[in-house]
Amino acid sequence: MMTGDDDSGEDDIHDVLTAVPDTLPSRLVARADEPFARFDAGDLRLLGAWLEQATDAWPSRRTRRREVHRRGRRIDLRATMNRSRATGWEPVVLARSRPRNRQRRIVMLCDVSRSMQPYAAIYLHLMRAAVQRQTAGRPEVFAFSTSLTRLTPVLAHRSAETAVRKANDKVVDRFGGTHIAGSVSELLASPHGNALRGAVVVIASDGWDSDDPTRLAHALARVRRRAHRLVWLNPRAGDPDFRPLAGSMAAALPFCDAFLPAHSVSALREVLDVISRMG
Repeated sequence: MMTGDDDSGEDDIHDVLTAVPDTLPSRLVARADEPFARFDAGDLRLLGAWLEQATDAWPSRRTRRREVHRRGRRIDLRATMNRSRATGWEPVVLARSRPRNRQRRIVMLCDVSRSMQPYAAIYLHLMRAAVQRQTAGRPEVFAFSTSLTRLTPVLAHRSAETAVRKANDKVVDRFGGTHIAGSVSELLASPHGNALRGAVVVIASDGWDSDDPTRLAHALARVRRRAHRLVWLNPRAGDPDFRPLAGSMAAALPFCDAFLPAHSVSALREVLDVISRMG
């Protein structure tokens, strides 16, 4: 049943999201559709700086708290009485309120195995941008190869180069084998597994896994029950001839709300746009 003070209107639920900036460093404009595998260290630094500006529009969720807003539909009696002090306690101007929104938590897991070597650096920059920009949602970021490594504290460093260098030093199994199912299961069993509740979970991996695909499907089913949305980034999906035929990738697809390539600047912009709309 709809009531006069219902807050279901779209303009009362969400603020207008900040659009992903279209402006790129001039050095990267002509290379927006090139795979990240062709980028050098200088290109990655520029791209990392752009990501810090492009990740302002994270998804949000409605909370039980309310805030005064001119487009609100419910009259806020306390705010109205406070305003009436200026008019001899006559409520001339009615204050209205709407539900307060809060950023959804972002949980990112990046595959740093050997097969992901050309893309791991830029995904670490993306993870750092999440830590730097999404302070309200308390993001969590992890890297995995044969085991899981939490990178949230080191990626909070103000210097992008220092943060990425410390992250690389902390991941002792970097460019080794891949155990996606085991790493996801490790996260679920850890104290940080509660961070998945209501979060947008982003997994960046090409899907090449040494673990049993059935085990990955079981782990992702548990993730999907906790998370708000699950996004999978596979840089090899940018190839027109790509088919998700690998056992683990095929097992993961039914649990994904979005499957994106994220292999170039243009594709990464699409990733940010999709995530920003997952409120």
